[in-house]
This record gives sequence, C-alpha cells and structure tokens, in this order.
Amino acid sequence: MKKASIILLSVLLLAGCSDNGDTTQKDDEKQITTDTQISKDYYRTLLPFKESQARGLTSTNMASSYNGEAFESGLLEISKKVYSPEDYYYRDGQLLTKEAVKSYLEPQFTKKEIAAMDEDTRIDRNAYANFGLNPSHNGETDPEKIAQNSPAYLSHILEQDFYTVEDAENKKLSGMTIGLAMNSVYDYQKEPYGEVYSKELNPKVSAEKGKEMADEILSRLRVKQELKDIPITFAIFIQSSTESITPGHFVAYSTSEQGDALKKWEDISEDYILLPSPDTDKINQNLNNNFKQFNESLNSYFPNFTQAIGTVHVVDGQVKTVAINIPLEYFGKAEVIGVTQHIADQSRKYFDGISSYEISVVDNDKPLALITKERDGEQHIHIYEQ
Repeated sequence: MKKASIILLSVLLLAGCSDNGDTTQKDDEKQITTDTQISKDYYRTLLPFKESQARGLTSTNMASSYNGEAFESGLLEISKKVYSPEDYYYRDGQLLTKEAVKSYLEPQFTKKEIAAMDEDTRIDRNAYANFGLNPSHNGETDPEKIAQNSPAYLSHILEQDFYTVEDAENKKLSGMTIGLAMNSVYDYQKEPYGEVYSKELNPKVSAEKGKEMADEILSRLRVKQELKDIPITFAIFIQSSTESITPGHFVAYSTSEQGDALKKWEDISEDYILLPSPDTDKINQNLNNNFKQFNESLNSYFPNFTQAIGTVHVVDGQVKTVAINIPLEYFGKAEVIGVTQHIADQSRKYFDGISSYEISVVDNDKPLALITKERDGEQHIHIYEQ
C-alpha cells in the first residue's frame, strides 16, 4: 500500500470516530469499571458501555452463527494470553468503524473497475480509498473465474480494546487485538438469486493470506498517533463452511509490541469436532461411547426425543469443553423440570470425567433449561421462566 493510501486511511478512521465511538471521551465524562469480576478468567468492563463501531457485522459477515460465536469467544481467550484480566479492562473495539471494516473486505479495485462504477457504487464500496485486502479481480466479471483465480479469503475483522488502570483514568488505549476470520470455502452464484456454488480453499493458503493482511493492517493502524507504541495482537481464524454444524478454529496469533513488525507467529492447536464421530474417537473413545449411552438413556426416558447434538472443543489434543444441545417438545413446566433433573443425573454419570460442559435443553430455538459444569467441578442447573 502506497504511503498516500496509508495517510488517507488515517483520515478515514479519524473521520469515522464519532462521539459514540471515539477512543477518547469528553472531558467531563468519567470512565469507570464494573465493580464485580465474575472470576479472574473474565475481564472487567469499562463504563459507560460503548458498543463497537462495527457492531452487527459479525452476524452478517461470518459463514454461520457457530463460526461467529467461536470467533468472538476464542478471540477473547487469545487476548488473555497477552492482556491479563487481572491487569487490563475490556471494551468493545472503538477504532475500526463499520465503513472501514467493510472497505477492508472488498477486493482491490483496478483503475478501470473504479472508472466503470457509478458515483453511488464508488461511495458504497469505498472505491476512492480502495483499501480492499482481498485479491483483485483484475477486471474479471465471470463469477466462476473469480472463484477460481481471486476468491475472497478475508470474511470479517473483529477488534477488542484493552486498558490498564492508569490508562483508563487518562482515557488512553493500552492495547488491542484484531481477529481476522478467513474463509475455508468461497461461496458464489453464477447469476443473481441463482444456485450457490462452493470453491474449497486451502486452509494453509488462507492462513498465509491472513498473516499478509495482518502486516498491512498493522502498518495502517500505526499511522494513528495513539497506536504508534501500544501492543497490537493479531489472530487468524479459519471458518468452517456455511453447512457445517461445528465452527472453525484459530490457527495462529502474533503481537507487535511497540511499533515493531509482526515477527514470530504462535501456532494454535484447536478444533471443534462433532460428538459422536470417528474424529472424537481419536481424541477420547470413552467420551464417544458415553455420549451414545447418554442419548440412549434420554431416548428411554421420553418418547418424543430424537437425539442430542454435541460439539467437543479440543485444545492441544485434549478435550477442553463439551457443548450439548437437547431438543425437547415443551409440554409444561413440571415436565421440563423432571426431564432436566434426569438429564443432570445422566450427565453426572456419563460426563464425570469432563472438566467443563454446557448442556442446553431447547424447544426449537427457545431455551428451556441450562446445565453447566465448570472447572471447579460443581454442576449448576437453571430452568428458564416460560
């Protein structure tokens, strides 16, 4: 990116920071934190609450809600490796505006492509700035050829901001994390409203593209005075496909400390796998068998039960947590209580060796009950009011 473009980006970002999204506050606005910290594993949040400048884009840009949830929660876990919850406060990303994120996700435009756009299209796609990080189509308009030669690798960008006690008092940003969600599959249509086709992307190539984009974003962010010397962390997330019922996973992260480049990328070994499945068998055969028996037990208890759906979060080859979704037709509060108690009993029986799990009882998308086990070993049960 030429220096002129970098300077222009700085102007764009500065212009995009409105009163409700700037990293600074009005002089008479006091910045405080929540009094309660659930545990040392959770960040205390700065108040008054300020929603992200790019709020709402995660749900529209990610391939599925499974990917969106894993992207956001996983990025926080990576942030904890750099910005300890004991030393830092958290705030939703305030620097990258919705317009800036959208412009980053565009392909690089050629001069000919920009000339062919009408004025409204140029403005809508930020073509004048031309900050797109995805590969240029080089004038190609055939969707099939674009999928083959210049698919979109970058799907979404998520920012998280962090403050020390002293910096929070001085309204100064202490550090930030930027998550890059990369595609493993590029979906396209040959004609508007037509059939959707898919082009599989090499995840290693997607990861490398993400690292290159991180270098470019870093150079753009460092132009801003308040970001010249603070640590900035980047993390690469590889999405699963839109059809997958398990999310994607993070593959690497790196931190630029004080104006230096991103040098060493730390590999992340994590995955989300279906339960039961042959993949789970490779990690924990007992878990696979116990889950099958768990399903059989539920099936014998109430006739309308189909089957629970489980997802295992694996980190460094070990089961970190298990999430289970149990569909249940709602027939009344007493029945929900009885079924939930039975599920709690069976979960203690079959998942006693799992350090953390979350079991949701639902009627379609309506939550009925939640059973959790935390790392303290205690099981907790909540019945939702209907």
